[in-house]
Amino acid sequence: MNILADRAQERSASMATPYAFSHINIPARDLVHSKRFFVEVLGGELTIDEPRLARVQFDNFGIVISPQAEGATAPNAEYPHYAFTVEAEDFMDIKGRLEAYGVPTHDPWGRKGRPHALMYFRDPSGNQFELFCASGFTAVPLRLGVRAGGDYVIDFPGLCYSALQTAANRDDLPKVRPGGFNHMTLPFRDIQEGKRFFLEVLGAEFVFELPDHVTVRLGGAEVGMGRQPYGSTPPEAEYPHYTVLVKPADLPALKQRLEQYGVPTHDIWTRNGTDAAMYFRDPSGNLWELYCERGFNGTMRRGISAGGDYAVDMKALNYNAWKDPGK
Repeated sequence: MNILADRAQERSASMATPYAFSHINIPARDLVHSKRFFVEVLGGELTIDEPRLARVQFDNFGIVISPQAEGATAPNAEYPHYAFTVEAEDFMDIKGRLEAYGVPTHDPWGRKGRPHALMYFRDPSGNQFELFCASGFTAVPLRLGVRAGGDYVIDFPGLCYSALQTAANRDDLPKVRPGGFNHMTLPFRDIQEGKRFFLEVLGAEFVFELPDHVTVRLGGAEVGMGRQPYGSTPPEAEYPHYTVLVKPADLPALKQRLEQYGVPTHDIWTRNGTDAAMYFRDPSGNLWELYCERGFNGTMRRGISAGGDYAVDMKALNYNAWKDPGK
């Protein structure tokens, strides 16, 4: 661990930080098709089903989907992607379920010196996910990724498709589903800048670092930063965004801290009169949400769903520079 990480770890014990990861929020070109994918194909539990929003749960992994035409992972991109934890014995059966519904997959692959088995796939809207098996996978030989000294290059555009098919043998498919959240990897224009932002501003924990990748832990969730100059949340879009939970007293403190570092924020607002929330962007444009489920007693604006008229100006949250301690 380096000096920056040591200093951030010392400060995080006393500063306001998110205490848990809640869920990811992703765009859906067609909400009905997206719900079918996550529930029928992957076996998630539909816990919220509203006209313009649905939530599907996989153990500790909450996925909220809302209508929005753009914002999914670009066709030729690796990031952003969101990884499910998968048991070794279930990996190939889940791959088979995806293929039965016409979802493109690819050969399971790995990295030199690591026991992991990995495979990407996309939902019908183009959001990219990953099956992540920590160890014990022996079903087929793993391909070795090109960045790890192998020759395997994933055809990311080949994972895109227009619509789900109807599985001809639906009742005979293995009754398996992925587990909970493992990690997510987001695009960063500068991974060292991203590292400084998460450690210094948000009090994240340093996990590990490679030449082209940094991983931190925020609210207990592993967040990877992959070097990719495009693919963050579009400037005027609400999705994708990533929601972390904060204590009521910490929400204003985190808002103030972000502003001290030159990061644009907005009025704390509520969707239902009980919760409290605020969006912000990291330096590469990925959109985050601080969320307090209940107990916030400060001033907050009411959104339309809470009987008010407040709407967040998403475009105003963009910025080109911040008070970066590394500059």
